[in-house]
Amino acid sequence: MSVQQQAALCNPFWSKGFADPFVLKVRGRYYAYATESEAHPAEHSRVFPILTSSDMLSWREVGKAMAHLGSPHFFYWAPEVTEHNGQFYMYYAVHTEEFSGGIRVAVADRPEGPFIDSGHDLTKDLVPWAIDPHVFKDEDGQWYLYMTIEYVDAASGLVGSGNAVARLRDPFTLQGPLTRVTRPTQPWQLFEQQRASKGGLDWYTVEGPAVLRQRGRYYQMYSGGCYYRDNYAISYAVSDIPMGPDGLHDTSWQDWSGRQGDPRLVHGDESLIGPGHNSVVLAPNNVDSYIAYHATRQGMKVRQPCLDRLFFHGDELWTPAPIHTPQPAPAMPRLRDLFTTPDLQPAWQPLSGQWAPVPDEECVVQSDENAPRAELSQQERLSSDWLLEINLKYLGGSGGYGVLLRGDDSDSPLQILLTANRQLVCIDTASGASQFWPLPEDILLERWHQLLLSLSGSVLSIRFDGRSAIETILSRSVHSFALTTDACSAAVSAVSLTDHFRDEFLNPDHAPSLLGWSGHLADWQVRDDALRQTSAATGTHVIYKGSRYTQFECAATIKVEQVAGEDGAIGLALQAEEDEPIIIWLQQQAAGATLRVEGIPSASQLQLPKLNLREWHTLRLDVQPDQLHVFLDGPEVTVFPISIGARRIGLATKDASASFIGVWQTNHPS
Repeated sequence: MSVQQQAALCNPFWSKGFADPFVLKVRGRYYAYATESEAHPAEHSRVFPILTSSDMLSWREVGKAMAHLGSPHFFYWAPEVTEHNGQFYMYYAVHTEEFSGGIRVAVADRPEGPFIDSGHDLTKDLVPWAIDPHVFKDEDGQWYLYMTIEYVDAASGLVGSGNAVARLRDPFTLQGPLTRVTRPTQPWQLFEQQRASKGGLDWYTVEGPAVLRQRGRYYQMYSGGCYYRDNYAISYAVSDIPMGPDGLHDTSWQDWSGRQGDPRLVHGDESLIGPGHNSVVLAPNNVDSYIAYHATRQGMKVRQPCLDRLFFHGDELWTPAPIHTPQPAPAMPRLRDLFTTPDLQPAWQPLSGQWAPVPDEECVVQSDENAPRAELSQQERLSSDWLLEINLKYLGGSGGYGVLLRGDDSDSPLQILLTANRQLVCIDTASGASQFWPLPEDILLERWHQLLLSLSGSVLSIRFDGRSAIETILSRSVHSFALTTDACSAAVSAVSLTDHFRDEFLNPDHAPSLLGWSGHLADWQVRDDALRQTSAATGTHVIYKGSRYTQFECAATIKVEQVAGEDGAIGLALQAEEDEPIIIWLQQQAAGATLRVEGIPSASQLQLPKLNLREWHTLRLDVQPDQLHVFLDGPEVTVFPISIGARRIGLATKDASASFIGVWQTNHPS
């Protein structure tokens, strides 16, 4: 099996054909799956190539996922894999005739397979032809299967293929009827004029759904056009609900209106042609989103896989894709341990219990199920805001297992535990206060499950297998964490820690001070799903948050509400320990706006003649040790030299009231 290694992220990231790439992250490792390149596989052959990586840079082949089903099956397309209860379900499309085929599901105990077909054809009783399956799991635990089907009712739009959705009753059973998501409606989605195989009709295509949830709304990315022509591209639609009520005539999903007259989010150039059929995956730091998609290089025929960053700018998506020049490697967490060595890393300190790595299974095991509060302490200190991933598996005993968070009072930690009686509990041992979240009925504790903890100011959020479970307000600071078991044995895998926060300001009970913002807060309020600086009086208002770092990214989506006079401005601030702050201002002018920088004497102004600050705009900063890169609504607009130093971020207004959403910061450890 070949291995390809890269020092930076370069597209395509694999030199061979790898169409319709789906990338799954499992306990710190990545698995990429692709359409089978052999249209008619040989008898007893295998289908669906798999690649694996631990950093999204160096990839290697691990074989093919499953055995060919045999005659009459052919055209194995677009596999996607989802994990549940430690099992992996691969949804894929396969044909029995050119325009007859459906979506099936295969099952494996490991992400690299081998997958065994379950015998279930999920769509045979609903439609004669379906491809491009995509499973989306909502916050309430409901699974949805999105797919591509044919729409032949010309009165409701262009004729061709489009996307639909149905609920999954269980991993093997669809609950009909199908409901429309997105059908072709735009000229750029043309697959072929006068397509002979479709009776000479002009045939249009929307396919390859991939669904995200952000700020309570749903985003369905899709590809349109012809996959082997240069008009193939990516766009998206938005809805307030994942599935509408009106079947194939539903209109809950609305196409993105586009940017500067272009309805495509991603389209090709002279280097990467026909980018499309994307999936979305998180970087190793569990923060940065990437789209995985295929494209064709000039002069080549095979579709090769690419990776590029994906951003939410308020209620819109943005990506620089397609990028064909070297770009920074996907960001790593500050701490990551996949437990691949026979000895514990020095930062782990066993305080009690029997802790031992099991490198063949990439985990650490506490084997004494009778030990009260066994602890494996991590010496790396927590910052003010962070994101912690821990993967756990129950082995035996009657108690609980999870993580301890410690502050100055080390004898009274906060306990976050999964219990043998199927509860997720959060217990403040200092006050005795506790919160409970019952685990889903079908959960098998003996399989791997993920806890994702995030702290923003004093607000601690706990997610279980991707679902929001517990949110609590900490009454004191925490500085360290430990793995723990109490009267049980358990295994822990893939621990990672990233210095990060993202404040969306959706909860009016979470005042700025509760989220960790400091300064003169009297005029700063959380209401109407935004942070509002309510005073338009003359003067500068700045609030700050977080720890100081020398290398990080931060961003905010912002708009002016009212101005005092003609010079109202909004922006982001960077504050060092002793220096005057650097403030990147967006200042409204009679015609457009100006970007100017306070605190860097050599910085020149940048004119932005078409910018209206009474509309939402996203300002992003990439702070390097000696440079400050400024991005506005996506692209980089300027770069400034800065002195080396650790800084924290702030939100700023001058002679204006303003609103802020989607404020985030991520430390990039060197």
